[in-house]
Amino acid sequence: MSPNLPPARDFSRPRRAPRQKLPLWRWDPFLVAAVLGFSIVAALFQRLDIAVVSPIALTLLLSAAVLAALLEVLPFFVPRLRRDGEGSLALRQETELLPPGHPVAAAGSAPRDSTAHDSTAHDSTLPVVDAQRHQGSIEAALARGGPEFVAVLVPRATAWMGRDYRVAVDLLVGERLYRAGFLPRESDQAIAAQLVPFADRKQYRTVPVGIRTTTKGRVITVDVGPLLAP
Repeated sequence: MSPNLPPARDFSRPRRAPRQKLPLWRWDPFLVAAVLGFSIVAALFQRLDIAVVSPIALTLLLSAAVLAALLEVLPFFVPRLRRDGEGSLALRQETELLPPGHPVAAAGSAPRDSTAHDSTAHDSTLPVVDAQRHQGSIEAALARGGPEFVAVLVPRATAWMGRDYRVAVDLLVGERLYRAGFLPRESDQAIAAQLVPFADRKQYRTVPVGIRTTTKGRVITVDVGPLLAP
């Protein structure tokens, strides 16, 4: 009788590329922990008061704590260093919003006309996840906007306290953006690959938005069109 062998692995399915993350030196929890950790260790060396060693250790540790604190606060004053967090994209003079009909292309491929529709067009509508965490922001946008909205897709965004790069969905009202949530993780990496080259040029794609009211709050969907096409 042959022994039970584990099932063979299926190598026919392409592996999904690992999700990019915010560097540790730009991640708020790490920077706060670094400031506290360096300060505690510095206080320990101060109490030990070891000749020669303690003054050198104090200087190095306090310098590292100051550096970590500067990395934490500088984004508040230098916009290009700003981490996305809960939505820090600001519409500036150099920012360009691309209409839903703007051609898109993945890296190394020819541009696709986003006005062209095919039989799979109905599959291009995606739910906006984490919208329950942003109900206040959504209600503020509804109070200030009209009955119809467009959303701005923001690649390399991060959720609060998160490191994973995601594609944020921000409701556009006048010249202000209101965070509504994120695209689903199952499809956001392929879409982000098409959005990042534009974002590097301060260009951001806009898409139509659908908003429904349910007993659990507002439910948001976006029509990403050819961004989801293979």
